[in-house]
Amino acid sequence: MISLIFGVIFFFAIIFIINFYFLPRIQKKVQKIGYWGIYRTDTLPHEILSDISYGLTKVNPDGTVSPAASYSWQIRNNGKEYVFKIKKGQYFHNNDELTSKSLNLNFKDVRKEIIDNYTVSFFLKEPYSPFLVSLSKPIFALNFSGLGIFKVTKVELNGGFVKKIILQNKKGSGNKKIISFYPTEEALKTAFALGEIDVAQALTDVKIKGSDTQAWTNTQIGKRVDYSRLFTIFYNNADSILSNKKTRQALSFALPDKMERGERAYSPISPKSVFFAKTPNYGISDLDIARSLVSPGKEIKNKTFEISVNEENKDLAEKITSYWNKIGVKTKIKLVSGIPGSFQILIYPIMLPHDPDQYALWHSGQTNNISKYKSMRIDKLLEDGRSITDAEKRVNIYSDFQKYLIDDSPATFVYFPYVYTLSRR
Repeated sequence: MISLIFGVIFFFAIIFIINFYFLPRIQKKVQKIGYWGIYRTDTLPHEILSDISYGLTKVNPDGTVSPAASYSWQIRNNGKEYVFKIKKGQYFHNNDELTSKSLNLNFKDVRKEIIDNYTVSFFLKEPYSPFLVSLSKPIFALNFSGLGIFKVTKVELNGGFVKKIILQNKKGSGNKKIISFYPTEEALKTAFALGEIDVAQALTDVKIKGSDTQAWTNTQIGKRVDYSRLFTIFYNNADSILSNKKTRQALSFALPDKMERGERAYSPISPKSVFFAKTPNYGISDLDIARSLVSPGKEIKNKTFEISVNEENKDLAEKITSYWNKIGVKTKIKLVSGIPGSFQILIYPIMLPHDPDQYALWHSGQTNNISKYKSMRIDKLLEDGRSITDAEKRVNIYSDFQKYLIDDSPATFVYFPYVYTLSRR
């Protein structure tokens, strides 16, 4: 009888241990993660691609470049040739070794030459110092087979775009990530609330259907600054009034030194970058100075500026309007889709490259120079910045670039946005 009782107790003890100790730990090895937005396999978020593979180089948080799949490199012929030594013993998830021959990296106007099994050269037509950053692009073999900790076991596509991707730890530890993509942020939030996912990434706020998740006891909230996106006010520098530098400065100085939705920005380069510099006009938020710049000119007081903005950023445009009203500047808001062909003032978030090179955005000869900004001095700095490979010289060049660009104010740099992660405890 006693043995029967002990047997029953032992049985239930085993069940208890399995249900409340082992199963939760097994289940925690499977992460159900959600993102919002439309992605192809080659445009997946950086944190996903970096789980699957890595490049010849890697970009550090401060913008410097370090070896990754390579262990060293040489820059020759005045920046037109890059020679890389590849680490031995690196294998793709399909068990093929990474060698010069299996290195699947191709760039426009760049010729690749295999020197030996573990040495490869890239020949450029013109010097291009951001090329080291370009080589941080993850390396893949056939069928999305990478070099990283996680391998792809399944990809579900919908019209060529990724709907779901499943990653498995290649070491066989059982860790798995099931990553789902939702068309809108609201759809992602709903999926989290319904328990479809355990982690919701890259949210702009923490409210779900009007409910503040900060009050949810089973939810953990993570917050960080996204230094890859910069909300910017672009001025049409060809406009009869906005072509005046003092007018643009006044509009810039009228903004406060803190923004609700992100970390206040004054430069087009991340403050975490080694290329960042605080220049004489950096960080000016002063209504009195702004008023002094607009008061002499009656033309600006009699003018109503048109602010073009996408629907999702209309609230930011309304805040900007309230700030400018304080210095006597009148505005009206126009809702647009994407980047319009013409505008007077445009509020738009720009994606910042890992490298400080912003030639396409500010050089007077570029079609992507949407502000129609023209400066021979800035043109020269941008040309030198992308052709000189010496790191110290580039730091000095981009310090001058920021100094003169911020002083000219062809645009106002508003903030780097906060992004949030919701995780189920």
